[in-house]
Amino acid sequence: MIYLDANATTPLSQHVKEAMTAAMAQVFANPSSLHAPGQMARAHLEQARARVLNAVGGAGGKIVFTSGATEANALAWHGVITERRVKHAVRVVTSAVEHPSIGELVKKLRVGGVEVVVVPVDRQGRLNLTAYAEALREPTTLVSILAVQNELGGHYPIGELARMAHAAGAVFHCDATQAPGRIAVDLNAWDVDLASLSAHKVGGPPGIGALWLRRGQQIQPLVAGHQEDGLRGGTENLLGAIGMAAAFDELAERLAAMPRLRALRDRLWQGMQATEPLGRHGDVLAEEETGHVLNVAWSGIDGARVVRALDLENICVSAGAACASGTHEPSHVLVACGQSVAQARAGVRFSLHSGTTEAEIAAVLRVLPGLIARCRAS
Repeated sequence: MIYLDANATTPLSQHVKEAMTAAMAQVFANPSSLHAPGQMARAHLEQARARVLNAVGGAGGKIVFTSGATEANALAWHGVITERRVKHAVRVVTSAVEHPSIGELVKKLRVGGVEVVVVPVDRQGRLNLTAYAEALREPTTLVSILAVQNELGGHYPIGELARMAHAAGAVFHCDATQAPGRIAVDLNAWDVDLASLSAHKVGGPPGIGALWLRRGQQIQPLVAGHQEDGLRGGTENLLGAIGMAAAFDELAERLAAMPRLRALRDRLWQGMQATEPLGRHGDVLAEEETGHVLNVAWSGIDGARVVRALDLENICVSAGAACASGTHEPSHVLVACGQSVAQARAGVRFSLHSGTTEAEIAAVLRVLPGLIARCRAS
């Protein structure tokens, strides 16, 4: 199998497997229990929390473990809005290319009468800074912008955007799910107030993520309980937290591998020219992208058809965001970038990970010409 769908999830790293296997043999108790096994579990949990905190430059802040970045996003939005709406009218600013989990929050808030301003992007998926500044002219409760776009691979000037939001009196949340291991992450330097994180995008286990909060940032919980400093009720996923910490221990190694992945991604794109692709989505300046993502379309071929055809060749890619797969809707990201519905449906995302090899890219390029020809013929 050739796995080129790293923005959906990544293979579990060997280091993470070993850390979680060792923990299974040593730790089993509830971290809230007062007996010795419980306190051992608590120690492992707090060590994991400290390692994740250190890996993202979050010293002085707080890590709240969640079931993943989707829950972390919901906790950030709900937590800030619930905390503030008692005294103030609520207004939210976000972008047109956020993860589908943010899109669902937007829909829910609008149904409830909350004003949500969606800032547009250009054809490369870059945020319209003029429109962003204009959106902040009115009193704003929360600003939420993702760090790295999951379908295109472009990254955003989070530090600048956060400072603009703060000048307008808003709390700034960043969905940083796709950032660790792809770009340098320093939450304190970025000046964000909250940031969502996930383990399974960087070799960790699925089902575990975190919300980082700057010191002094007050939010309300989604689920009440004494766990996680009162911000996330329910017994903690201790093994997941240990796996997440082990994955975040390897962020520097993954970041060091990015130039190699960029070279492989560029080789893949160059080799694709023989298949006469319609175009490449989100083709931005090198300094504005991670370099591991290639979103491409072929004229007259639905992206889902290409994904299925590649799957039959044991090559895994995706059409749009994995969290939106199974639907027949075109990619909202590509539509926001000015693509027609047909063009958006045609998009296919190849996303490389640290284990991707030259031989795998060569194998994909051997398969593609015949595969695309068959798709066109059918």
